[in-house]
Amino acid sequence: MRRIVRSLAVVGLLALGACSGGGSVLNFDNNATPDRTILTVVGPTNLARVLPGAALPISATAVRGSQNAFTNVNRFRWSAALTTGQFYQSTTDANLLKPCANIVLTQSGVGTNLTADFGIYIAIDPTNESNIEFIPPTIIPVPAGATPGSTITTNFPYCVIVTATPIVNGSASNSGSILVVVANPQNPLQ
Repeated sequence: MRRIVRSLAVVGLLALGACSGGGSVLNFDNNATPDRTILTVVGPTNLARVLPGAALPISATAVRGSQNAFTNVNRFRWSAALTTGQFYQSTTDANLLKPCANIVLTQSGVGTNLTADFGIYIAIDPTNESNIEFIPPTIIPVPAGATPGSTITTNFPYCVIVTATPIVNGSASNSGSILVVVANPQNPLQ
């Protein structure tokens, strides 16, 4: 009887030691470094569309491996940038791509496409830094340092790339991005 109890105790210790690596069913090592970050928005289609002044909730998930195993990372460094030359998916049909419009900065009579940091329009959830709200401005301001009398011409829909980089063991190689379309308030379904 003592041999059976001793055998069960040894098996129990071995099983406990196997589970103490901090891994999961899909990941048995103790490495918390994510391979990539996946960004999603609320809704069944995951189309990131928002009106100026409205809020778009975005979530980041750090994953590892080909099965996208979750890692215990919920702190991210968020950024957003106005972009040019991109195409967006206008409906749930992946084959229908439309070009993003450009925001034009006119200085001394010369117009150039504006690319700007839109990080100021991100509100991070203080209880879980893997969730944000992106709130594009109703009016895009003329950037600091522009020539006096410069103007901004906003064309719709314009696009912003929102990026999340894990703070713990994060780098550009495991960041994730999503293209957000800022729709025209006069024609939001364009």
